[in-house]
Amino acid sequence: MMRNKVNNVTVREFALLTNGGNNHSIDCHSIPKSAFEWLLANGVSNGDSQRELVKAKRYGKSIALQVINFVGVLETPCKTRIEILPKTSTDTCDPVSARKILLKMLASVETLKLEEFQQSQLQLLKQPLYELLITHFLKAVSKLVRQGIRNEYQRIERESPYLKGQLQVAKQLRQRPGKQHHFHVAYDIYNANRAENRLLHSSLKQVLNWSKSSANQRLARELLFVFNDINLSTNYALDFRQWKDDRGLAHYRPLKPWCELILSYQSPVAMVGNHDGLSFLFPMEQLFERYVAKQLKRQLPTHLKLREQVSSHCLTHHNGNDWFRLKPDIVVYDKSKVVTVMDTKWKLLDASLNTTKHKYNLSQSDLYQLFAYGEKYLRGQGDLYLIYPKYIGFIEPLANFDFKPGLKLIVVPYDLETDECLLVSLKEPLSVVV
Repeated sequence: MMRNKVNNVTVREFALLTNGGNNHSIDCHSIPKSAFEWLLANGVSNGDSQRELVKAKRYGKSIALQVINFVGVLETPCKTRIEILPKTSTDTCDPVSARKILLKMLASVETLKLEEFQQSQLQLLKQPLYELLITHFLKAVSKLVRQGIRNEYQRIERESPYLKGQLQVAKQLRQRPGKQHHFHVAYDIYNANRAENRLLHSSLKQVLNWSKSSANQRLARELLFVFNDINLSTNYALDFRQWKDDRGLAHYRPLKPWCELILSYQSPVAMVGNHDGLSFLFPMEQLFERYVAKQLKRQLPTHLKLREQVSSHCLTHHNGNDWFRLKPDIVVYDKSKVVTVMDTKWKLLDASLNTTKHKYNLSQSDLYQLFAYGEKYLRGQGDLYLIYPKYIGFIEPLANFDFKPGLKLIVVPYDLETDECLLVSLKEPLSVVV
């Protein structure tokens, strides 16, 4: 069967997508008119529940679309497949290193089993992100097949020419004249047509349509043969609710997040124009926040506890009610005492912009936010942290920002390659070995 040719585009966060032309850089890439118009119609927020994927920007005498907020892969109905990588530097981006960092973060945060990403060969990492994810999913399904596909008893009620199982007396008494030789029976069969296997079958069929790798296609076809006698899922939401988590299905657990991702059951972006195209999209700000919290939690001294998205204080009280809840990304406790409060920001600071005009590209609203955290959570005394990704322009903590005597803010870089982050008030650098 002939397949429509896919137009692959690789860019990074905040890149521009132009309507036609000959741009092919990682920060400015041309896409076909049909893809541009679809993104303009479906990727720009309409102010409701839709998440914004692109913004319209002036580009010469025309407009371009700037990708924002999300990393991953998106396919338009005209078969333009756009891979968006995280922006980890201001200079030329190496797609291989960017994919490796993204895979590492997804492995830690999204519960996707990607144990092999560190051992991935260079040639493998040169593949587009979607092929890498498909490869890991197919390997996970192969492992499940080796461990055994689980069956279950299912109740069957039918009209049979012979008596089998339990006779349904009430229905048999109402049998139409001339049909008395048929029996209304109910019996149990033991087969693999259960919710988990139906979702896996549907996911395999989906990735076979997406993949352009001969190795992935071959493995997907082999696995589809194993699932050939199992129905496809006709109701994803219902089958996900029926997905069991008992001990006998422990080896199925790693596959559920994969199925949710592949079948877009939990898609992070609401696109107006629904279609069967590829959609692996992850909000980079949340991904960075959750990743940093999870890695720091591993390395904290045992007497300290880390909690995420705490909301135990509010900014003000009004008419007897709490207004404007304060929710820092990370709060570190020593028993019930707050030791420090941290916020993560997915943004590239520039340590060379140390002037009152540029202020390292810091946001004034972020500092107001941290000051409020310090007053409410630390009672005006202690150290606060703002954590940004490390890159060539921001490799060391900035000089302290003093809000007032006894309350200061420390802005530190987090190294996504080595997972090192210097937290001065904890008396030691935190280095996570993944």
